[in-house]
Amino acid sequence: MEIEKYLYAMKKRCSRRKYTDRPIDSKCVKELEDNIALHNRESGLNMKLVIGNGGELFNGFRKSYGLFVGVRNYIAMIGGKDLPNRMEKVGRFGEKIILEATAMGLSTCWVGTSYDKKTATALCKENDTLDCVIAIGYSDKKHSLKERMMEYGMHRQNKSKETLKEAEGPVPEWFLQGMDAVHLAPTARNLRPFVFKYKDGQVSASITTPTETAMIDLGIAKLHFELGAGGGSWEYGNGGHYYFDDKRKESDK
Repeated sequence: MEIEKYLYAMKKRCSRRKYTDRPIDSKCVKELEDNIALHNRESGLNMKLVIGNGGELFNGFRKSYGLFVGVRNYIAMIGGKDLPNRMEKVGRFGEKIILEATAMGLSTCWVGTSYDKKTATALCKENDTLDCVIAIGYSDKKHSLKERMMEYGMHRQNKSKETLKEAEGPVPEWFLQGMDAVHLAPTARNLRPFVFKYKDGQVSASITTPTETAMIDLGIAKLHFELGAGGGSWEYGNGGHYYFDDKRKESDK
């Protein structure tokens, strides 16, 4: 999918917790499966799309507190226990799938704890581990009262764009565009536990609050920056640097 389509989906995406009974269209299922297979090959992850059995993860699960309603389908974010940078890859490639699903007209939500992990873990191979799941399906256009209440609570916790970046001296427009995209990145409890630093033409991204899911959040945010900045690539890891493409280097001279 082209960067412009990812950016459009990024602005359109919002976390949905209530889903309808409508099955995912077969064409969309095929496209999701193809995309997941492609991202698994690139990342080394073992993500799996589960269609029609989402209820077993959420229905009656005491710790879900009724936060999720009507979940029929989900993506299990699975990777090898020894896979380097596994959790950051979960964030990066999971968010890619979410944006691709959004472009198909599907609703999604990252789910870190409010589901029956024991049931989902049954999908794992011997040396795999499950970090989280992504609920996926169709939602009504109108958000439920519970969804609106949660969105209000999350919005109050939002960090400003300024707190997410540190810069010495003037910054180029592409950095600001990257940070605009970072501000749209979903994170656990909206904590945004990271900072992006610009110094002498170089960009790095680091964790500021070491939460259990901070590296997943960092992977999501780094992808958003890359898309907002118009390309380039990141090295993995806490404190990893952003690399410009040749065209960007020339434009900065």
